[in-house]
Amino acid sequence: MTYRAIYSDIDGTLLNREHRMSARTLAAARHVVSLGIPFILVSARPPLAITPFTDAIGGKQPLIAFNGALILDGGLNELYSVTLDDADLNRLETLLENDPAITSINYYQGMHWYSPDPDNFWTVQEGDITGLRASAKPAAPLTTVHKILVMGDAPVIRALQERLKPQFPHLEIHRSKDEYLEIVNKRATKAQAIAFMGERLGVPAAESVAFGDNYNDLDMLRYAGYSVAMGNAPDDIKAECSIVTAPNDEDGLAQVLERLFPA
Repeated sequence: MTYRAIYSDIDGTLLNREHRMSARTLAAARHVVSLGIPFILVSARPPLAITPFTDAIGGKQPLIAFNGALILDGGLNELYSVTLDDADLNRLETLLENDPAITSINYYQGMHWYSPDPDNFWTVQEGDITGLRASAKPAAPLTTVHKILVMGDAPVIRALQERLKPQFPHLEIHRSKDEYLEIVNKRATKAQAIAFMGERLGVPAAESVAFGDNYNDLDMLRYAGYSVAMGNAPDDIKAECSIVTAPNDEDGLAQVLERLFPA
């Protein structure tokens, strides 16, 4: 099979545990782009926490942010956008901001990141990882929010997920890791986003490769013709994929690209 599009998660997949792209992984990604094959990053991150990596890879690649809620082209022009309905947003704001157990609530609106308390531990830590800083949530009601991210200790996040899912069955509510709960529109999934990109590129699912390491990658991995689970992925993610590569700290992504697209 000839593969004509690559889709990759970022954290835990493209990046090592220090949140950096190794020289080997960068070289493998650049080689793919030099062959004229799109290398598209697909992440829960906001756009400006993705662009340092798309810039490093080169080729003016499109990017998929917020787990598929927003797609931008290489010039950061909007191609696709799915936001939370205002009614759901208002209900969630009231629920979350009045819960004393929840300390880190984050609202992502395009290029903007807001938090009622931007100096809390979890929000500052996320800023250190992404290289961005949250702004104080404005007094005026928010609209066109692409994603809500709630961070906290794993038991708190698990309990919150179990409480919210029955109340909002029409939303996508999942953990991207044990301490992170992501809330987006049901139509905002990585699979739907890469399907949109595949149609735009003229590349069917069968000719696409997807890399991922966690549960928010699962629908994308199931959709792609060739799916690659990182060695650091949970076993049930690995069981769903075409192959399992080495962990992100051992250049697992690069190992597969070097085999599929030899220099």
